[in-house]
Amino acid sequence: MKFIVKFSSLFAGLTAVFIMAGLEKPNNHTQGLSSYHASWIAWEEQVFDRSLKELQNHESQYEKDLQQRITQLVSRYKTGLKKDRLDNLSERIVYESKKYSYDPLFLTAVIITESSFNNWARSNRGALGLMQIRPTTGKALAGEARVKWKGNPTLYDPDANIALGAYYLNKLFLRFGDLGLALEAYNHGPSQLRRYLRKGIRPKQYSQKVFKHYNWLRSKSI
Repeated sequence: MKFIVKFSSLFAGLTAVFIMAGLEKPNNHTQGLSSYHASWIAWEEQVFDRSLKELQNHESQYEKDLQQRITQLVSRYKTGLKKDRLDNLSERIVYESKKYSYDPLFLTAVIITESSFNNWARSNRGALGLMQIRPTTGKALAGEARVKWKGNPTLYDPDANIALGAYYLNKLFLRFGDLGLALEAYNHGPSQLRRYLRKGIRPKQYSQKVFKHYNWLRSKSI
């Protein structure tokens, strides 16, 4: 599966954020920021930039290594999937991540946070599958993401679920222009997040949990 790097509007938006930070402090783009906001810039750089560089420089082998690492990780979880679907899971995670220039380990971290790779997970709010998507949200996104919608069972199809989840997260990033806020919107819902922000509240518990998993994945040999 040959990969051609495409700089999406998401990456362009992220670049603009870095440029603005650089204009304020040209010698250090995190200088003068709170430790909290500086950490978000560093995390965003890891999520988007590292994956692009590695895939450009060592495209084929890096991709294979990632798929192998993710496959080994998934084997530790009770996914409820049959072997033929399980074998394709890591390839799907890498494929969908590359659409939006994510580090595949980041999308893996989101799945761990959402469902611990339990394909049949259902939340008390009715969210389904690996990336815990509500049916109303999934149906609304399906046309945009070019995923064939077959009702609720669509969200128990790991390929469709990951495609919808990755698309939705990217859409939220473009809307909020901040990876931390995009993650919180994914968890709380964008309307609820806006209500929090209007009250001067910035939720961070969920996003920090995702990045805890992500940093662990990056630092360990799975």
